[in-house]
Amino acid sequence: MEWYIGALKKYAVFSGRARRKEYWMFTLFNIVAIFALTAIELMLGIAPYSERYVLVDIYTLAVLLPALGVGVRRLHDTGRSGWWLLLALVPLVGLVLLVFFLEDSQPGNNQYGPNPKGMEVAQRPTDVPAGWHPDPTGRHEFRYWDSSAWTEHVSDSGAPSTDPVQQKESAS
Repeated sequence: MEWYIGALKKYAVFSGRARRKEYWMFTLFNIVAIFALTAIELMLGIAPYSERYVLVDIYTLAVLLPALGVGVRRLHDTGRSGWWLLLALVPLVGLVLLVFFLEDSQPGNNQYGPNPKGMEVAQRPTDVPAGWHPDPTGRHEFRYWDSSAWTEHVSDSGAPSTDPVQQKESAS
């Protein structure tokens, strides 16, 4: 579900890159949601009278910007401009987008940013002492606990930690 929430957190972000998984899982969730909302409207008898699926229309408007954003970021991931998304407006020619969305990420960095696949493979410290365990809270990838003390810690992005728990521990 984090891929869906991640796409919604980037509500109107059209810069950067999105992996295939982020794009397709977001799309799948939206398709399932639309089918569910359609079924609800049919069961409640709303749709036949209004000739509009009101709940579906509201949901579609709510996720329009995130859908456009994740589509543009997916095109960026394949090394293409987000303007290619306009092909969706041309009947049949828009199917070319399907091919673009199915392509693998462009390896390495490109003009739109670093490869999101490379960002998921974090470099874990190799000098972790025996008996030390990953952060039990799950908040940090580079923090270890040996039942009595924390390892030195920087945030997962490499910046000095802003974790209030660690700051409290450091002050004591």
